[in-house]
Amino acid sequence: MMCLFRAGTVFLLTALFGACAPKMSELVLDTGKVPAREVLRRVSENAAGITTLTGTGSVDFESPELGGSVFFTLALRKPDSLLITFEGPFGMDAGFLFLSRSRYVLYNRMENRVISGVPSEAGIRWGIPLDLTVDQILDAFTGTFRVPGQISPTRYAIDNENFLLTYEQPAGSESFWIDPATTLITRYQKTGTRLNVLAETALPEEQDSRHLPRQITLVFPDSGRRLSVYYSSVTVNPERVSFAYTIPRSAIPQ
Repeated sequence: MMCLFRAGTVFLLTALFGACAPKMSELVLDTGKVPAREVLRRVSENAAGITTLTGTGSVDFESPELGGSVFFTLALRKPDSLLITFEGPFGMDAGFLFLSRSRYVLYNRMENRVISGVPSEAGIRWGIPLDLTVDQILDAFTGTFRVPGQISPTRYAIDNENFLLTYEQPAGSESFWIDPATTLITRYQKTGTRLNVLAETALPEEQDSRHLPRQITLVFPDSGRRLSVYYSSVTVNPERVSFAYTIPRSAIPQ
């Protein structure tokens, strides 16, 4: 009986201390104890572990020309495949965007127009009223941002309970705010170039031992443009991801 009591006590204490112990993914918020290269390694490791993604949600966009909101269903495979199906009010089919590095197809069902070609900022803007590259669109829907891997940061500090890494280069600067618990980039800022960008992520979620944000916002201050993505549901690394789409025969080429 005593042995059972001791065994039960040991199990209970182990469970309690195990519950209080930090997760393996957490980092101590101390630049003296955690080198910058370890923070970057964790960020890259988490992002690299997300190879496919499916989800539903809404996109809000603002620009000097127009603004609005639309629902979407998404399928994504890194590093270069994306299919977004857009829906208007009451589930109305509004069209889709298929994107890869060698080809894009945009279909606007409301106007029954289709355009395709090699991705460029001008072409992508036809479907999304923002000047975005392929990488920036993928970043916008995954909440991941490419961190420099071959150079050391010019500044490594703690800011607002996040690791802050800044890289100063002749073309401008890049800054990354990284959450120590999830190793997600909660804020990203790029300045001094032709296209200044400010990005923020929120509502982190853990799936398949990986973290990703359910809300991503990109702001382009020079042009007064803004893109916000919110996932109502999301699945990391699903077994099947479909990129099939259909263009009506009556669609008018642009």
